[in-house]
Amino acid sequence: MSTTPHTDREYEQQLTSLREQILLMGARVEGMITSSIRALTDRNSGLAKDVIDGDRRVDRLEIEVDHLCLTILARRQPVASDLRFLTTALKIVTDLERIADLGVNICERTIELNAEPQLKPYIDLPKMADVVQSMIRETLDAFVAHDADRAHAVLEKDHIVDAYYGQVFRELLTYMMADPKTINRAIKIQAIAKYLERMGDHATNLAEMVVFMLRGKDIRHLGSLTTIDGLPHGVLFLCTHNAARSQMAEAWAKKLFPVGVRIWSAGSQPGDQVDPNAVSVMRELGIDMSGARPKGVSEIPIGDVDTIVTLCAEESCPFVPGELSRESWGLPDPAAASGSEEEVVQTFRRVRDDIRQKIDAFMQGWMKV
Repeated sequence: MSTTPHTDREYEQQLTSLREQILLMGARVEGMITSSIRALTDRNSGLAKDVIDGDRRVDRLEIEVDHLCLTILARRQPVASDLRFLTTALKIVTDLERIADLGVNICERTIELNAEPQLKPYIDLPKMADVVQSMIRETLDAFVAHDADRAHAVLEKDHIVDAYYGQVFRELLTYMMADPKTINRAIKIQAIAKYLERMGDHATNLAEMVVFMLRGKDIRHLGSLTTIDGLPHGVLFLCTHNAARSQMAEAWAKKLFPVGVRIWSAGSQPGDQVDPNAVSVMRELGIDMSGARPKGVSEIPIGDVDTIVTLCAEESCPFVPGELSRESWGLPDPAAASGSEEEVVQTFRRVRDDIRQKIDAFMQGWMKV
C-alpha cells in the first residue's frame, strides 16, 4: 500500500478502514492466544469457553475484510502497491482466522485436561505462545510501519517455536514411557504444543506476505529475497559441547547467510550453558547470543539438514550419518584455553574471527557453484 494518501478521499478512507480492520483482527487473535494459554495454566475452563465463544467475532471480521477487499477490487481496479496490499489483506485474514481456530482447539483440549489431575507444570507451552504472539505482533507492526526488514526478521523466530515443540514432545514421551496411565493426558498436551507450532507456521506466512506487499518479492518456500545457485537448504554446525565454537558459528551464519538457509548448532555432549566469553566476544561485534542454549543432535530436525560443518579438532566431535555435504574446520576449543583472563578472551576472539573468515570462504564457494 502506498504511503502517499490518494487524492480520492473515499478511496483513501476505504484503504485506511481495511488496514484498521486487519489490525483489530490481529489484536483479537493475540488476545485469544493469551487467554487460551492462561486458561490452560490456571486450569480455568470458564475462560476457555469464553475464548471458544469469542471466535465468532474473529470470523465476522474475516468476512468483513473479505467483503471490503472485493468491493475495492471491483470498484477501483487498483494496480501496483495497492493491488498487492489488497491481495495480501485477503491472505492475511485467512491466516489470522486459522490461528484463532487453533486457539479454540487449545481451549477444547484445555477443558478436557482440566477434568483430570494435572500431569506436569506447563513451562514450555507459555514460552511457545509468547514467541508466537511476538511473531504476530511484530509482523503487524511491520505492516503498519511499512518495514519489510522487520517482517523479514520474524522468519527467524519460527525455528524457536519448532525447538520448543521438540522439547515438549520429548518430555511427554518420557512420561508416557514411564507410566502408560499418562498417555491420554500427554497426547492432549502434545496436541496443544502442535497447535502452537502450527500458529508459528501461520505467523511465518503473515511475515512472508508483508514482505511481498512491501517489496513485491514472493519469498514463500524460500525464506529469502536472494537466490544463489547451489545454496544449501540447512546447515548444522557441530562441536563437542555446543557452548562456544558451534554457537559462534551459528550466530555468524545467521547474520551472514541468506535468510533462506536454515541454521542450527549442536554438540555430542551439550554443556549446561553457552560460554560467557563466547557471548561477550560476539557482543563486541554487535551479535547477541545471550538467549542461546547448548543443544544435542537429537534436538535438530536432521531431515532438514543437507550440510554438516564440524568445528572441533578433538576426536569426540559428533558424527551424523547420511548422504550429506560435509566440512571440517578443526578449530581449537577456546574454553580449554589457559592463562590470564585477558589471554583466554583473546583466544576466544581469535576463534571468533577464524570462524568469520571460514564462513566468508564458505559463502564464496556457493557463489562459484
